Amino acid sequence: MLKTIVLLLAFAIASPLAAGGLVEKVFLRKVADDWHAHFRTWVNDECKAGRCPETYFPDGAGARPYRIMEVKNDALVAAELRETNDGKGNLTRTPAVERVQFKWEQWLPRYMAVTYPVRSNEDNPDVIAFACWLYLNAPDPMLGNRVLTVVYEREESLREDIAEFVCERHGWALKDKLAVGEEWDAEFMSWRRVLLPKKEAEQREKQRKAEAKEGLSVPLAQYAAPDKRTMTLDEIAYALRQWLAKFGDSDAKQKAEADKALQRIADDLENVATFVELAANTPDTQPEKQAKFHEDALKLDPCSADLLARAADAWRRHANPEVVGAEFKCTQEHSARRALELYQRWLLREPGNFKVLINIGVCHHVIGERDAARKAYKRVIEESGDDKLAKQAREYDNLR
Repeated sequence: MLKTIVLLLAFAIASPLAAGGLVEKVFLRKVADDWHAHFRTWVNDECKAGRCPETYFPDGAGARPYRIMEVKNDALVAAELRETNDGKGNLTRTPAVERVQFKWEQWLPRYMAVTYPVRSNEDNPDVIAFACWLYLNAPDPMLGNRVLTVVYEREESLREDIAEFVCERHGWALKDKLAVGEEWDAEFMSWRRVLLPKKEAEQREKQRKAEAKEGLSVPLAQYAAPDKRTMTLDEIAYALRQWLAKFGDSDAKQKAEADKALQRIADDLENVATFVELAANTPDTQPEKQAKFHEDALKLDPCSADLLARAADAWRRHANPEVVGAEFKCTQEHSARRALELYQRWLLREPGNFKVLINIGVCHHVIGERDAARKAYKRVIEESGDDKLAKQAREYDNLR
């Protein structure tokens, strides 16, 4: 395709022409434009061969996955990929029946960079040309950098020229020695190998190790101390999975710790589900028994809003708040006090839940803490914006 001119570019970048900007104005733009023409042909050929490229197109603040089905009238005809998860971590992408058209310019460089073959592409001039196009068209210069890094690592004869070109594009001093480092791509949950000044690459590696250590210590500490947790089991598991995605390959010992904790969490969640099922199979006429099953689940997952809700509601039912004359009372004060404690913990998880707040008021009310109850009712009336809930709070507030 462009082998001659791209190789000329690769070896010419160290010449005085670079200082005068002629490389960028003539060679670089020529290489980039020719590559994009080739790219359009490649997309069309891939579609015709049944190897429809998969990529992403912007949608609001994010992007959605698409499969390009064909190139028609110089437009990209694509099907959105609907993702389904079987619950075992297996993700399936199925193209929608509907077709959407995109203009070529809607295909952002960031998403082209995860679609066009680079590491598996042994045509170094083609990869270099792609990098040139990225440097001229992508807002983030590190996209072109990471593409060139692939060639830099596998083709020793081009390293010096690539290093000088990268320094020029990034404004780094030519005397700076470059080294391959890594930067985290949060959108695609992947480390990208890039060329950096050696000192910066070394510093990033140190920071990465420190972040890995700290990032694992937090969820492990949360799991180890249930009575001090501020995270649910699901939140701890999510943090561990995020850590594994980012740092799982960096330290075998730490990875083993994370894997072990995840397995224990999975066992805990299974036991939680068992306790919840036992409570569900207990007759509503036995709210104390239901509450105790939920308390057993809470010991495993003390910050779960769902479990706090289940246990608190069961204890409130067992407390049996009732109006006697014009007075609000309960038959089981100890249950009302336990319900109050759990509602207060629940409210910390969901500060805007006014249904929880009115129940807090009820529990205060029936154990004789009238002032605290009034404060809770007042907040519901003034802040909830729910007329039905506010009316209920007023009615309770009028009781002794």
